[in-house]
Amino acid sequence: MQLDMYINLLLTITGLAQVVTASKPQWVKLSGPNEVIAGVSALYECSAVCSRTCYYTWNLKGQSFPGSKFTLTENGVDKFISLTCTVTDEDHKYFVSKITSVTVINPISVKPSTDQSVLNQQPKVGRSFRLTCDGASLPVTITWIKDGVPLTLDSRMSLSPDNVTLSFSLLEESDSGRYQCKVLNGSVSVISKAYWIYLGYVVMSLTGPNQAEVGMQSVYTCDAQCGMDCTVQWALHAGFPRGRFIAEGPRILWTPSDIGQTQVFTCITLNPGAGNIGQVSKTVTVVEARPHPKPSNAVSAKPSVAVVSSATLLMLVSACV
Repeated sequence: MQLDMYINLLLTITGLAQVVTASKPQWVKLSGPNEVIAGVSALYECSAVCSRTCYYTWNLKGQSFPGSKFTLTENGVDKFISLTCTVTDEDHKYFVSKITSVTVINPISVKPSTDQSVLNQQPKVGRSFRLTCDGASLPVTITWIKDGVPLTLDSRMSLSPDNVTLSFSLLEESDSGRYQCKVLNGSVSVISKAYWIYLGYVVMSLTGPNQAEVGMQSVYTCDAQCGMDCTVQWALHAGFPRGRFIAEGPRILWTPSDIGQTQVFTCITLNPGAGNIGQVSKTVTVVEARPHPKPSNAVSAKPSVAVVSSATLLMLVSACV
């Protein structure tokens, strides 16, 4: 009898162990900051309850790192990242993943130097211009990047002794591009937010009436000619127009429904890299529809009905005869 009790107890314990072994990791928790500063390390920890041993794997930008703790040091290239912790049991049969989204704050940026004249605050062909690697705390090593590759200086360019300032004695159209500075402090590097120099031409026009008649369709067309790749996009700063409204690429078709409303149509010219490189706006007021003259060959609806009625009557009379 006592032996049976021991056997039943052993079976119960064994069965319970099997149930626990077969379960997936429980109470998985991922802790760490939601915001980090580029170049500053931040610690993340992952914890869970497993039947025997938990195994932890971190995944960041397609790379895997083992361990329950992970030190994150971002270089500022990405504004947002996803960090994943995956927990598996000892047999690697079951796993549970936790994901956290992290905002990366980049303290380094490239800006026009403030110690140059007001006329030179904006880059223009034929003028001098200076850029500053802003936010870098010396002593650090600074290098400059244009369009994702190390900048090659020519005779019109120069760097300050600490490499903080990049100077152009005379800007040319070939200087257009995306400028960044790379700040190296020991083994940690931060790549700054970019500054775009755009020296191509942009010629824009927005055509269409300043007054739109209620119930009548008005057409507005935006045209942009650029020295670089560009597209146009509409912005509605006064809210969505009331009435029938269709935006077809560079054209807007609008049939307003309410007299007195005012709408501002803004056409924005965009470059894939530089973003907004120009815009033009038109303010439109909705007025009462004016009488429109009929075409000389138009036939009024009323006489048409009379003609049809007379013809029908003539057919009926003929049928009776």
